[in-house]
Amino acid sequence: MKRLQWLFSLLISAFCLTAWSNPPLKFEPLSEQVQANQEGWWQTGLMVGTIASKGWEVGFIWESGELQFQAGQGAAAEKKYPARTYHISIQPEYRYLWESLSPSSRKPMVIKYKYPFWFNSMATNSPYRVIDIQPVESSFSKTPSFTQFPNGIDLSPTIKNPGSFSQWQVFGLVVHVERWGQVIMNHRCTVHLHLGGTVRVSKTRQSYKPTLQYNPRLNEYETITVLTYEYYEVEVPNIVQLGTYNEAICRYAEDAAISQSEVYVEYSGSRAQADTSTNSILHSIQVEDPFNDK
Repeated sequence: MKRLQWLFSLLISAFCLTAWSNPPLKFEPLSEQVQANQEGWWQTGLMVGTIASKGWEVGFIWESGELQFQAGQGAAAEKKYPARTYHISIQPEYRYLWESLSPSSRKPMVIKYKYPFWFNSMATNSPYRVIDIQPVESSFSKTPSFTQFPNGIDLSPTIKNPGSFSQWQVFGLVVHVERWGQVIMNHRCTVHLHLGGTVRVSKTRQSYKPTLQYNPRLNEYETITVLTYEYYEVEVPNIVQLGTYNEAICRYAEDAAISQSEVYVEYSGSRAQADTSTNSILHSIQVEDPFNDK
């Protein structure tokens, strides 16, 4: 009996410690959770942008169409929203989509893709596999999200520990939306929001360099090659990743992307991660001008 009481006390302590160390963000439910693909794929999504280059490749036991896709608003707005380049592939069964693609047109389009749970790098150069291509929508007012939420979506979070979490309001363009499936307990939607312009980020790379090291056995210095890490900076499009577990917000972001509509968003997250936003939760989104016909 004492052993059972001890085990129960241990479980209660572990639960309290977890709740204290990870203060949750609570949201009022608006609609069902994010819907994920049920066909054995790890991820589905869409990107909006233009084709930069394409080429059909034939390997020893495989063939595929390889594309460089620039996710952004298109040539007319590259200075405001410089594009991020993705490598995507078209499988032989979708060869009919290949014929409709022309890098010279520079016409924005919507690319829908699937991402396999197991990626065979010998079968294609990219795990982003195109399954559909659609033109952009002329106006957000023609999308289902506008019909359901004409004034946008606002889920005010309840933050239990304001010292650790904060909120930010930003303005930008949705260029890529991912739906993640087969995740334990919850499916997740990741919204790639372009804030405009570029930012400099730090990266590392491996480098082998010769160095002098004393060899006590030979009682002399000798030159050896050691592995080092170099830090450098690169300039990349200013894109943040915002997550949501809410289907309505995910669908609203998708409709904003396919209609190339700029949005106001509010998200909450850790104060220490305000720049990267990789673990931030998107809880408010509204298109700036839903009737902006192109």
